[in-house]
Amino acid sequence: MSDSPWVTLRLAQEAVNNHRPDEAHRLIEPLIADGYRKATRLAREVAVAYVARARKSLDLHHGDSAWRDLLAAESLNTGEAAVDELRQSLTRLGLVQAQAALEAGDPLRTVAVVGRLRDRGVRHPDLVQFEAVAQDWGLAEELADRGEFLRAAALLDKLEPKLPCPPGGFHAFRAELESRHTRFRAAVAKLYDAAEAKHWRDALEAAEEVLVVSPDHREAKAIRGKAWFAAFPNERADHNDSAQIDLRHAPSGSAIRNDPPTLPYITGADSSPLQPLPPAPPAPLPKRFLLWVDGVGGYLVCLSNRVTFGQAAADGPVDVPLFADVSRLHAELTRDDEGYVIESGKGVLVNGKSSTRSLLAPGDRVTLGATCQFLFHRPVSVSGTARLELTSGHRLPVAVDGVLLMANEVMLSKGPNAHIVLPELSAAVSIYRSRDGLGVRVPGGTFRIDDRPCHDRAALPLPSVVTADAFTFAIEPVTGRL
Repeated sequence: MSDSPWVTLRLAQEAVNNHRPDEAHRLIEPLIADGYRKATRLAREVAVAYVARARKSLDLHHGDSAWRDLLAAESLNTGEAAVDELRQSLTRLGLVQAQAALEAGDPLRTVAVVGRLRDRGVRHPDLVQFEAVAQDWGLAEELADRGEFLRAAALLDKLEPKLPCPPGGFHAFRAELESRHTRFRAAVAKLYDAAEAKHWRDALEAAEEVLVVSPDHREAKAIRGKAWFAAFPNERADHNDSAQIDLRHAPSGSAIRNDPPTLPYITGADSSPLQPLPPAPPAPLPKRFLLWVDGVGGYLVCLSNRVTFGQAAADGPVDVPLFADVSRLHAELTRDDEGYVIESGKGVLVNGKSSTRSLLAPGDRVTLGATCQFLFHRPVSVSGTARLELTSGHRLPVAVDGVLLMANEVMLSKGPNAHIVLPELSAAVSIYRSRDGLGVRVPGGTFRIDDRPCHDRAALPLPSVVTADAFTFAIEPVTGRL
């Protein structure tokens, strides 16, 4: 900025006259803070220029640009009526977009639109209704994806009278759901019959049919994995054989043994002796996976030291998406040597007290937004793993009972010192991280992973189903949005 306030004001006036309100804003902001009256008067012209540019953006259907100019104009606190009128216009447009998304049968887009409006300070009663309908609609879709069509239909029955828009998209979704349900019933009956008779190729085909209409059906995934290995037991061996070179065509002078090699071999350009290829590195673990424990519930397990929370949206970037009145990226929880620290530029409440950064202690109640709450637990004192228990009734896009922030292991036990309580267990079971991925340990016990017998401990592939006399659980990776 120039040393002379008079020169600065003149430059700012020229910027306004040439339709550059953001430049004028930058120039007069320090003067307004210092109490210059002429700068305050000029701020009104800057606000009006922002509004004029925002209206041009609206004419070109650039809604995000219009919102940016509105928020900039509002930050000047001029009280201009044109600014209020622009907010009303943009709010009406946002509500129309949310309703249009519902009419088109896209509840996730509705949630995204509502989230953006809330981030921009919109408080309107219709937003609550749009969000509630979109959440229930999204839950019905999730139930259908898991094969729970009857529950999905019951939820839609309750939802239909609450629709705030013409029901065209809703009826189309419902008709599609009924068609999927018909196909599902036929395919799942074929699947169970084939699995019971151990007709594994038929079971594999039926599992694929089930997963076309219910892509998250756990039993179909488990049977598909079992059927694949039973129907094609030599698949891995064939793959390894095909990876080897034909030693009959090796260069002369190479040191070739008469017995066949057990690993793929390569030769250098200088015809040096054949050397084994290095083993392939293990596949990296996903950032998240789902853990389903029969008779107990489901958990979203996050493996990263940094976990983000925010609004559930189709293109949402967060690790824990919530159907709640929170922003798109509301808070993050970090695990370090100090413990678990929650941070948020939007502000959170920890035990009722507002905070932007707080070190969590076991039993702390954290509130995100207006009403979304979870309890923070560290049930195993010797473990860095924590459990988050949603207590406010808000949901994730998948119907889980909690979130596990996994450090080195997740303990399943019958006592209170467990991340997941299983009353029937005689000894603690652990899911642990290792250099090669995930593993499971059942001390001294026998169990099966995808129908493969194991003892004491074993590597745990994703996805897989682990069964024993006292428990059954399944894990599956989360590679995209929930």
